[in-house]
Amino acid sequence: MRLKHADRLRKVIKYFNTKESKWGYTLLLKGTKHFGYYPKGKENISMIQAQTLMEDKLAEKLNLPINSLVLDAGSGEGNVAINLTKKYNLRIYGVDLLDFAVKKAISKSKELNLQNKVKFKIGDYTELDFPNETFDGVYTMETLVHVTDYKKALKEFYRVLKPNGKLVLFEYSIASRKKFSPKELKIADMVNEESGMHSLPHFLHDKFPQILKDSGFENIVVKDITPRIIPMLRKFYLIAYIPYIFIKLLGLQREFINATSAVEIYRNWKNGGSFRYNIISAVKN
Repeated sequence: MRLKHADRLRKVIKYFNTKESKWGYTLLLKGTKHFGYYPKGKENISMIQAQTLMEDKLAEKLNLPINSLVLDAGSGEGNVAINLTKKYNLRIYGVDLLDFAVKKAISKSKELNLQNKVKFKIGDYTELDFPNETFDGVYTMETLVHVTDYKKALKEFYRVLKPNGKLVLFEYSIASRKKFSPKELKIADMVNEESGMHSLPHFLHDKFPQILKDSGFENIVVKDITPRIIPMLRKFYLIAYIPYIFIKLLGLQREFINATSAVEIYRNWKNGGSFRYNIISAVKN
């Protein structure tokens, strides 16, 4: 049965509010909710260093002049927006569903005296309240997979971007269901459902160019950087492996979906590459 929009939103909020998610994102990743970038030959750098390098990749892909106004769609606790503001002199407006995350983001910006350059608000970015042609750039960092309607989100991004505005997406894609074994499908469906990744089933490998073209974007470039994030996925796997033995034994995979996904996605990637991590850029004409 297809969930209604409000129910889907609640599923996403519930996922990020679980104790497991808060522990992982707050204690392990210091509030930053995205993978890190590991340059070839530097696979042993820390996760925080790798995440900073990923944010540098984001700035590189945006390639915007200083003081450009950018929308962070799914801004979380504000770490990415604050880093881009400090390091690249961008002005950022972050929108996120999570009340506790937005409060943390606002607090961080005030502590750093950046509240005039980076702002945050609670909201659903499939229904933005900004005027047309507000932003020079828009980005997501692994959040578009969670939206209830990715077509609606992309339509909103197109609307609020200025002409020649840049869209950059750091997002996952998956293989066709035909490529999965029945066991792998069962795990994949459970991970998608419990983590509220409502749009991921639509993001099949090599489909982003058509998805963005259908939304009106041009100059679309997709780069598969999966090898550059695998060291972090492997670290998650090693952290979760022993607990997962007991989680699986007790039938608690749905209750510990992050540990489940860390182990199962890493195994699945090693066995066939059904998971990719992509950097996608496009322009509004």
